[in-house]
Amino acid sequence: MAKIFLKFNEQVLKEIPLEGPQLTIGRKPDNDLVIDNPAVSGHHARVVKEEGGFFVEDLGSTNGTFLNDVKVQKQKLKNTDRVSIGKHSLIFQDEVAPPPPPPPPPKESESDKTMILDTAKQKELMKALGTVKTAAVAAKEEKVGWLTVVTGDADKKEYELTGRLNVIGKEDTATIKLTGWLAPKNAAMLSRRGPAYFISMPEGAKKITVNDEAVQGQRELQDGDIIVVAGVHFQFSLKGPGK
Repeated sequence: MAKIFLKFNEQVLKEIPLEGPQLTIGRKPDNDLVIDNPAVSGHHARVVKEEGGFFVEDLGSTNGTFLNDVKVQKQKLKNTDRVSIGKHSLIFQDEVAPPPPPPPPPKESESDKTMILDTAKQKELMKALGTVKTAAVAAKEEKVGWLTVVTGDADKKEYELTGRLNVIGKEDTATIKLTGWLAPKNAAMLSRRGPAYFISMPEGAKKITVNDEAVQGQRELQDGDIIVVAGVHFQFSLKGPGK
């Protein structure tokens, strides 16, 4: 399902699933998404579903609606597009298509048939499986993504990726702020869905590589991956929170 993330500075304020035919945005309380800021018009803009996609449309606002820093009247949204309304940003995100279903299980042979356990053995097995499963789930849930700067200019050497959406770039709202003179405002997006992290390229961004392979659309990150964004080399790792 497509979503909108409402951001102010570096903080994600809301996550809004795009379930209906439109999402109205403005300062007045009758909007679906209310932004109480004097720079936002009463009925400022809307996101509307048309032709199998989503469009952002300005509703005659005073200060205008901007898509990736370009003023627009109505424009189709692409994954990771950034809509600016007043001092707030709306990040559009399309979910990854679900993986194909697994192949059917092979036919059961005589040797594959289930062995019947007595009650005591069943309890032992369930206890052992429950302990292993609980430990594995806890370990997976505790892992948090980190970015470490290997080479290049950024405002920190290490970043803990605790948010659902993290921007890499030079803009003020970026979580990972690039400081080079020629650094782009919005160079890459890092999003978290469950325990998994994905990197994607915003509209108009230049090449992003993961382990020397160019990213097309978006890519799931693995522990130890080397990411190059706007000439800055990062290493992605999974650690316990705060480590």
